[in-house]
Amino acid sequence: MSQADGTTPFTRRSLLKASAVGTSALAVPSLLGACSSSGSDSGSGSDNTNGKAPLELPADATDGPTYPSPYVGPRARDLKPFGDGSTTFKIVVPTDATVVGSWANNKATAYFEKLTGVKIQFQEVLTTASDGSTDLTKVNAILSSGDLPDAFMGIPLTQAQVSLYGQQGAFTAVDDLIKVYAPAARKMFEEVPGLRALNASSDNKLYQMPGVNDCYHCRSSQGRAWINKEYMDKVGGQMPTTTEELRQLLLEFQGKNPSGKSGFLPFTAGQGNPLDNYFMQSFLYSPPGSNTGGWLRLNQGKVELTARLDEWREALKYLNQLNKDGLLTAQAFSMTGAELQQAGNTGRVGFSRSYWWGSFFNPVPLDANALWRDYVAVPPVKGPSGVNYSQWDYYSYSTGPGGGLVITSKCTKPEVLVQWADYMYDLRSIMWAYDGIYESNWWWGDKDQKGINGKGALFRDKQWPAPAGMSWNQYAPMYRSIDFRGGQQVDPKAPTFEAGLWAAGEAYKPFAEPQDMQLPPLIIPDDSAATQADIATSVYQAVSVGLSNFSLGKKDPNNDADWQAYVAQFDAMKVQDYLDIYQKAYDTRPK
Repeated sequence: MSQADGTTPFTRRSLLKASAVGTSALAVPSLLGACSSSGSDSGSGSDNTNGKAPLELPADATDGPTYPSPYVGPRARDLKPFGDGSTTFKIVVPTDATVVGSWANNKATAYFEKLTGVKIQFQEVLTTASDGSTDLTKVNAILSSGDLPDAFMGIPLTQAQVSLYGQQGAFTAVDDLIKVYAPAARKMFEEVPGLRALNASSDNKLYQMPGVNDCYHCRSSQGRAWINKEYMDKVGGQMPTTTEELRQLLLEFQGKNPSGKSGFLPFTAGQGNPLDNYFMQSFLYSPPGSNTGGWLRLNQGKVELTARLDEWREALKYLNQLNKDGLLTAQAFSMTGAELQQAGNTGRVGFSRSYWWGSFFNPVPLDANALWRDYVAVPPVKGPSGVNYSQWDYYSYSTGPGGGLVITSKCTKPEVLVQWADYMYDLRSIMWAYDGIYESNWWWGDKDQKGINGKGALFRDKQWPAPAGMSWNQYAPMYRSIDFRGGQQVDPKAPTFEAGLWAAGEAYKPFAEPQDMQLPPLIIPDDSAATQADIATSVYQAVSVGLSNFSLGKKDPNNDADWQAYVAQFDAMKVQDYLDIYQKAYDTRPK
């Protein structure tokens, strides 16, 4: 099976999501024979409920925070240890020398052992290659050996891998166990109704204790753009609301150079900041794309490729006009992140098609007069036909397996680990796992202060990530809802960028496409994975080259022959087979 979701989330605090891969090569028949000590050949976990009545959520802790109203999210509860320490569970976790340090000696590890009464032996493995990409070589070796740990936590397995191994019997399904041992998880599923379906496997079973990390601004981060408001004022401009107004403002930047600096760039984009994520939304809703999939949306329940539609062509005509104006040059495709940041640091950027300030500033200093504070988000501008979407991501709140706990069939007491993971959804636990030591790096919010969402503050912290050896970074199961994240206290005397990013999200939310247009994350069947991967690569090449050639005038988007030759490529690569694969996966997805 292969996971492919039509989007490639890229956020400042990126969740651990792996690329789409085929997993048939990783299937290991020995797992069924080697790991079945839980006594459940189906992996349902039902044999461990023992007819026990469901646990109920404890009362709110008396020493917890003041909750803003309304508030949906984790609460600090009066938790008591439930483990007797008679069993030590082995859990495989990522090596993180910078933030976590030694898992065995980490302060959060000691805290959670005392909180739960459960002893954990952590086995650290490398999951990141030298270039920053995901590397599961060591994890795959563990899976192939048959000598499984009790669980994996924070390991960036794909949903497809979890589904395949779960159905082979290597992982334990936790639905029945959650019904009895996980009241916090049940509450989370109630408050986030789409969460289970996003994490369920193709057999509709849940093989993981999932997580929520609902970054409000991240939902629009892939399709944002920024403009320097000081430069805009200097040329007598206003925030553009249409594609033509934006073009005229950029021409003013070009003609007047409000920065007064040599090498001023009225318009920037570049590697990792694709033009289509922002500009196509003025002509049609088009999701992001990558070499593993993308540019796929739903049209009344049918999957379609946006990059060959007539509206895409109209967007290319606009980009081509920006090229003729001398605004959009080859640099918009070739500029590296370091080059863009150098331009930003020296005040030479007028408009930037970028995810956030850190895309064109490095570092992002927090002093009140920092240059990056002059840049504000540009809401989607209306195209000639009145279209303006924000490329909103409705599904990015789920952490996937990389932010959850996957229990193996080697575990003889999966109910204990389910309850252990359930304690992680508690507000105080989330703060310890994420921010480290209470009253050293974080505190409950001050009653007279506001959070980044404008409501009463829920918590405040000194720094993130926490000092080394204090927290578990973002590897544990979590329930970081929108209200939780929005409750981070803002200090007017030392403002961070969080409030500004929240405001950017607010600016883009009114332009969100209808949810039924976004293709949700899907699991591609293993017998279709190779075809999907091959065609996805071909689509990526064709769209990327076409976007560059048409924008830069190497091909003419106004010329029917050039456009028809571009579209014909997709038929040649059998894109209909590609669409059919996604359609079947969508129609049969867990619900």
